[in-house]
Amino acid sequence: MLDIKLKKPRQQKIFLFLIGIFFVSSCSSSPTLSFDDLASVTSTTISTSTTSTTSVNTTDSTSFEETKLNYDQTVRQQFQELVRWQDKCYQQPKSCRVEEFTIVGTKYHQALSEQISLYAKNNINSRPGRGKREVAIESITFDDAALVAQVDACIHDTVILYMDGFIFNDHVSSSQTLWTLQLDNQRWKWIGFQILHREYNTNICQEQK
Repeated sequence: MLDIKLKKPRQQKIFLFLIGIFFVSSCSSSPTLSFDDLASVTSTTISTSTTSTTSVNTTDSTSFEETKLNYDQTVRQQFQELVRWQDKCYQQPKSCRVEEFTIVGTKYHQALSEQISLYAKNNINSRPGRGKREVAIESITFDDAALVAQVDACIHDTVILYMDGFIFNDHVSSSQTLWTLQLDNQRWKWIGFQILHREYNTNICQEQK
């Protein structure tokens, strides 16, 4: 449910503008973000108990397993760091540096930068202790030639967004998502994000356990 208590004409115009962006972005499968797609969080739980696959081709089974394990562990660890980075950005959008966890020049970087700038300009943010996002990694696949990894993850999101001190978005949702990461100077960074399936007021991640 969206609970908005705005009285000023300026705030009403801002709200109509933001809602327009939400509907445009939610109707596309492109990496352009909507407000609900990457809602800020106050705490994050990440589960990484599932198996992953890799596209590494080699006749040496030992080398294959070592390469697979190294990639898998590195991506899982740095994916968690990226999620925490993003959490802090939504709590303090004015001090957010999107280039810390995305690759500059990609569509995802541009879309996220625009959203964070809009949040900062209109005083939209999350607050500690007011909801959380639980991220469960389900699988990881690799394209070694392109140095790209894809992470399938289920996200349960109960975060609350505020605008000028009032509730802007308090939707409870869970989503099947696909994150694309690319290796950049020894760091895995996001270059793409898609919501494959989303439901409200339920936890589809818990149902799949």
